[in-house]
Amino acid sequence: MERQNRSIMQSAINVSSADAKTISTMVAAVSNVAQVVVADTSSDIDHNRTVITLFGIGSSLKEAVLRIFAVALDLVDLSRHHGEHPRMGAIDVIPFTPWEGTQMDECRRIAWETGEAVANRYSIPVYYYGEAALREDRKDLSNVRRGEYELLKDEIGTVSERRPDYGPPCIHPTLGATAIGARGPLIAFNVNLHSENIDIAKAIASRVRGGGGGLSAVKAMGVHLQQHGMVQVSMNLLDFRKSAMHQALEMVKSEARRYGVSVAGCEIIGLVPLEALVDSLSFYLGIPELSRGKVVEYQLDRYKRQL
Repeated sequence: MERQNRSIMQSAINVSSADAKTISTMVAAVSNVAQVVVADTSSDIDHNRTVITLFGIGSSLKEAVLRIFAVALDLVDLSRHHGEHPRMGAIDVIPFTPWEGTQMDECRRIAWETGEAVANRYSIPVYYYGEAALREDRKDLSNVRRGEYELLKDEIGTVSERRPDYGPPCIHPTLGATAIGARGPLIAFNVNLHSENIDIAKAIASRVRGGGGGLSAVKAMGVHLQQHGMVQVSMNLLDFRKSAMHQALEMVKSEARRYGVSVAGCEIIGLVPLEALVDSLSFYLGIPELSRGKVVEYQLDRYKRQL
């Protein structure tokens, strides 16, 4: 039997809330969207943030995003938001990532279409970033989100370079603004430390991130985890083939030793590519020839796709 061609992309929607009722309502709102699967939800109380990971075709993902905004309009008020993670919107970041049968161009197109639909329906300013950026300085998400909600609220209507790519040049009173983009796979990888000294976490983060002379494809920040009585080096691995999880962890460990601090554990927010896991497993087991082709489930999936 001939297998149907599929064009699948991923969207890891970043919500500025860790409230269980809010997130469950959002998941319920998208669960019956045709050709969309809720693959994962990851929440953190200290960050006050949740990542809802969806897989689907472009048009269906656009509909799912609109439904999540509808829930946020009722349940999230960014003007009252407090949390460790940088943010400028209730639905802060919406990336589209190509997977099976999908190219980056298609993700870029869906990002633009979704941005227009969100802005038109909810009167919210939209910024395009990553591969969907319309301006060179907006490829880097941190440039778009500079100063977060509070500064953007003051500058969006008065500073020309802060004007949105689409939508009104004023902040939405409860939804704030949103960044919508297209990008390759990103790994949100955090390392917790046996310390409550936030200055140590910030110092380590500054050494690990690419901008500080560390790993080229890593962004990092120090975070205080009040709920756990420790601090964290929170990282985004923008390209795991250039900067791997084990490289990030070993560098954090090395930097932590100079402060007499040990690692308490690690966490992954959202999903992680199998290739990235196998790469780190290869490092720690000392098996250089280990590859995803050695994984039973990977070969089984290949077999199913040929049926």
